[in-house]
Amino acid sequence: MDALKSILVIVDPTVADSSALSKAHQLAKRFRARVELLLCDPSLPAVSVIENSEVHALHALMHKKHTDRLASLAMPFVEDGLSTTCQVVSGSPLVRLILERVTAIQPDLVVKDTHHHSLLRRTLLTNTDWHLLRHCGSPLLLVKPRLWPEVLKVSAAVDPGHPADQPAALDHAIIEAAQRISRAWATLPAVVHCWSPVYLYAMGGMGGAMDGVQVAIPQELVEAERLLDSNRLHHLARVHDVPTRDVHLHAGTVIDVLPTYADTNRVDVLVMGAIARSFIDRVFIGDTAAYLLETLPCDVLIVHQPPKAVTV
Repeated sequence: MDALKSILVIVDPTVADSSALSKAHQLAKRFRARVELLLCDPSLPAVSVIENSEVHALHALMHKKHTDRLASLAMPFVEDGLSTTCQVVSGSPLVRLILERVTAIQPDLVVKDTHHHSLLRRTLLTNTDWHLLRHCGSPLLLVKPRLWPEVLKVSAAVDPGHPADQPAALDHAIIEAAQRISRAWATLPAVVHCWSPVYLYAMGGMGGAMDGVQVAIPQELVEAERLLDSNRLHHLARVHDVPTRDVHLHAGTVIDVLPTYADTNRVDVLVMGAIARSFIDRVFIGDTAAYLLETLPCDVLIVHQPPKAVTV
């Protein structure tokens, strides 16, 4: 998205104080973007399948209740001169309702609340969140119940030089999305990459075993790979004019490094990519992604792989 022109906000009818609404409002004001508030009620059947007149009357009553609520929630947007529409849909499953609306209006950004478990200090992602992570065609901002400061700190988590991502279209899209958000706050994003030599050991047979013989991975090879990754990271940053001081290379896996990095650097929004790049990713992406997204202390903006250019 070259400019943030349209925002779709998923309104949870069970949440009284929505971070998604307040943050979408801030974004819309800074970008002068048009906004749609979408309230989905999966507890009500779709109008097309209602035959009983009493059920139809109840549906109409609940639809009006939801519409009135959205009109009230839309007032701050309208008062700021933002083009704002409201949409109420019913039926199930919930994720289908949301994805159908995303397909219909193709917003530049979808904003949705996530639920926070205060005792565990963790975000509890719903089944709907997971389906949106995989299938939402627009960038998806999953927000947590915390306020944004006056100066927003944004970081882009990249993976340069991944063998299944050549050229690194996703990394470029991640940094561009981070820069777009940062510019609205007149700041610059940081770029972070977590490097781990685990795949070197996997190449040697999960721990360095080859044909039944233990194979030691030379430290020189590990250091050479780390240097290569560092060079790739800094080249990627230079392409996007990211200052060297804002480029961070950390040793370790993403689930170990990123939550600590975000907490230490007081990151407000971490921009990440959504892609299953390898067989290993497909096996472990559920548990890894769950742990990572649930333990990150900040909001997460998920960017999907850009479509491949069609050559004639």
